[in-house]
Amino acid sequence: MWRVVLGALLVLGCGDDADAVPDGGTTGASEASTSGVTEATSGGATDSGSSESTAADESSTGAPTEPQAGMLSVLSYNVAGLPDALSSSNPLVNTPLISPRLNEFDLVLVQEDFSYHAELSADAEHPHQSTPGGGGTLGDGLNRFSQSAFEGFERNGWVECNGTVDSGSDCLTAKGFSVARHELGPGVEVDVYNFHMDAGGSADDIAARQAQIEQMLGTISTRSSERALIVGGDTNMDEEDEADLVSLLEGAGLTDACRELKCGEAFRIDRIMFRSIDGIELTPTSWRVDLSFVDDEGEQLSDHEAVVVEFDWASQ
Repeated sequence: MWRVVLGALLVLGCGDDADAVPDGGTTGASEASTSGVTEATSGGATDSGSSESTAADESSTGAPTEPQAGMLSVLSYNVAGLPDALSSSNPLVNTPLISPRLNEFDLVLVQEDFSYHAELSADAEHPHQSTPGGGGTLGDGLNRFSQSAFEGFERNGWVECNGTVDSGSDCLTAKGFSVARHELGPGVEVDVYNFHMDAGGSADDIAARQAQIEQMLGTISTRSSERALIVGGDTNMDEEDEADLVSLLEGAGLTDACRELKCGEAFRIDRIMFRSIDGIELTPTSWRVDLSFVDDEGEQLSDHEAVVVEFDWASQ
């Protein structure tokens, strides 16, 4: 029995960490997705773009011409979408329960959306959704569901990782980050990043995360310079990684919404961060762990809890 299980782990790349996800052996080399953005229509799904045709105008700051204001609810959720036989979260049963709950939020960023994307999206009514992509057997697991349109969707695998059959088996995954430009209102644009960093606490794990921070900061500085930002995902950084988290926050001019609102959980690894710019102000008004992502017995639907931040946004 153990040989069968071990064989499955080696093939799929499942380590002893909740964030270890199979990938078929890719090292996570940086790549742009060609799957593009899928917009749901009454007649089915249609392909509306790809990273090779980033419609976003990189020379624009995204500042609108007329003052506007609105609200935006953002969910970041690691849905633990490993194949059911290797998961401790029973995703075959739980993923269909997650799907309709996503409709409560304007923007949903999910990680580990690997084997059950059809079930995850089945009852999600967001008109703008990414399609699975990325390297490896199961892709990078990063997808988004949005009430507002987005363009220039792009996936980037991590260049550095640590661990093949140990340390979270992160080198057997396609972890990385994705980015797209979202329109909150006419002329009001924000770049949204979704990411999943290496797990583990060894020196090599820490070095890999530090390299991943630098990689994402490089993309933010070139693609999203002078852009308003929302950055969410599974950082895999806790209290011991405070210096590295600060390097991400300060390097991109980000603010952690939980800390801004004194939520009391400053070291929770699932985070939503943001950056305002002249002309577009993002103001977090609430942070919470959403308690609706449980089954009838009150058990969590994933091995992570769902983190929600509500924003007021305004243009000048």
